[in-house]
Amino acid sequence: MSATELRAEGLGLDLGGRAVLTDVTLTARAGESLAVSGPSGSGKTVLLLTLAGLLPATRGAVFIDGAPIVVGDTSGRSRFGVVLQTQGLAPELTAEENVALPLQERGLGAAEVAARTSEALAAVGLDRVGDRLAVELSGGQRQRVGVARALAGSPEIVIADEPTAELDPDNRARVLSLLLDSSPPRIVVVASNDPEVSNACRHVLRLRDGRPHDGDPEPAG
Repeated sequence: MSATELRAEGLGLDLGGRAVLTDVTLTARAGESLAVSGPSGSGKTVLLLTLAGLLPATRGAVFIDGAPIVVGDTSGRSRFGVVLQTQGLAPELTAEENVALPLQERGLGAAEVAARTSEALAAVGLDRVGDRLAVELSGGQRQRVGVARALAGSPEIVIADEPTAELDPDNRARVLSLLLDSSPPRIVVVASNDPEVSNACRHVLRLRDGRPHDGDPEPAG
């Protein structure tokens, strides 16, 4: 069964003796998208990593359909598709290999891995560069490989950190459409200061110094 709700309650996180997140509460449901915006250093990336179960919360908790996420528990990892701001690609692997690796780790058969990898790269417009090493790709191309890798696994929840930052207008529109147009419906949380992204999302959460400064997530205008 697909996830129907991602919820954070009273979320706080301390790093190096400093609070980088304080009292963040949010809810995103299947078919909904939430944009997280705020100046550099406001806690956007830390919030996304905490929502994805990659950083442990110091206070509060994150829940999927009422069940708390346990950091380090890899059994639910395939439910998430995570797009890192730094892409997180293995430079010595090709674009195809970077997309295929998480699918292989899930134990999918070779034919299904190949089909999903090909489809994901084609969707982001990179079907012709699949055999090139990640280190040989431009920043924008690597960013699109990261998006392809996240979506190839058909995740229930997509967590994307600045997924359009280095893209030209055409590819920005392509990636945004892929992230937000999904069937079956999924939960999408995107960190971005791009007004186009915020306007395309159903809700917006604005952070300042690790705190929501607009109150609860509100409809984007």
